[in-house]
Amino acid sequence: MKYLIIPFLLAITGCEVLYDANRDKIGEYCNSLNNFDDRNACRKRNQTSYQEYVQQRDQVKKSKSDK
Repeated sequence: MKYLIIPFLLAITGCEVLYDANRDKIGEYCNSLNNFDDRNACRKRNQTSYQEYVQQRDQVKKSKSDK
């Protein structure tokens, strides 16, 4: 049983690492925008943490399955 837990944990943390790396790239893009309003809107869209993303995704899945 313990041999199944370690790969599972690595897979979960791997997704989080990729998500954070992508957020960093998007953050660099946001900072490169010249228009102040566009830059702030981009930063605001990019604020979601991985945990918040997972919660939102699960809520969407649940609402679709309830229909």
